[in-house]
Amino acid sequence: MLVTLRQLQYVIAVAETGSFSKASDLVAAEQSTISQQIRVLEERLGTEIFDRSSLPVTVTPKGEELIVQAREIIEKVEAMLLPFKSAPNRFG
Repeated sequence: MLVTLRQLQYVIAVAETGSFSKASDLVAAEQSTISQQIRVLEERLGTEIFDRSSLPVTVTPKGEELIVQAREIIEKVEAMLLPFKSAPNRFG
């Protein structure tokens, strides 16, 4: 099963804002893209991450579990990349 960092970023953004449209502003992506990618992720996981029946959207219990792990993954990736952000570009 393929899960992308971008999908995890979308999930976190929707959870933080309570809205797919506000999340789209936060991550600079189209609302339809965020919706589609989260739906794909939900299908791959076999569970709903968000309850979309009311506004603001709420995170399901399984979604809460995913968000905790998603934040950890994003933090680890950012920490991994940190030493390279200040390194000179040898190709440019």
